[in-house]
Amino acid sequence: MAGLAMASTGPDRDGLELDVLKVALGPVLPGWPTGLVLRADLQGDVLTSAELAWLDADARPAVEPDRAHEEAALDRLARFLDVAGWPTAARDARRARNGMAERANRDEAQRLAEAVTRRVSRSRTLAWTAGGIGRRGSGGDVLDRVRRWCDMASGQSVEDVPAMSLDGVAALVEGAEIGSARLIVASLDLSPVSAVSAPEHLHV
Repeated sequence: MAGLAMASTGPDRDGLELDVLKVALGPVLPGWPTGLVLRADLQGDVLTSAELAWLDADARPAVEPDRAHEEAALDRLARFLDVAGWPTAARDARRARNGMAERANRDEAQRLAEAVTRRVSRSRTLAWTAGGIGRRGSGGDVLDRVRRWCDMASGQSVEDVPAMSLDGVAALVEGAEIGSARLIVASLDLSPVSAVSAPEHLHV
């Protein structure tokens, strides 16, 4: 109907028969990696049979210029906060990123970065929302990754963690609700360039 597949039924994890609907997220979505498409079955509000892929090379974003770790972390943090529904913190993260990029008011930008990252790191609401989902070995869960970006954005030194393939990301979102799946993807630094050129040193 209207170009969408009709729902069929299938057993869910509780043994009940639920409608199964084919869904796709991306390639253009707020806070979503440009060019990434997630296709899955939706049973109730849970994703199953998830698969991710990048669009062809012509649709991929251009390689971004090298940026300081603080700027890159603030950019990732802002995108995540957009998805998490925290627009004021996302705005402050972008203001701090822009200030650092301009160099003229770097001290002021650094103070703003420390303020916003401190607020995010200590947020009980965010801990309740993002804690425990999307756990991946040494990379921790969504909350761990966001707090790691906060540390980077405030100038602290952090260690690299192993890269994650798209199959690995699909395994993380398998069984998650759509909202949780979006938070999981937003907590990972995914790009087609990084996935191809530096598979063992992807920052997440």
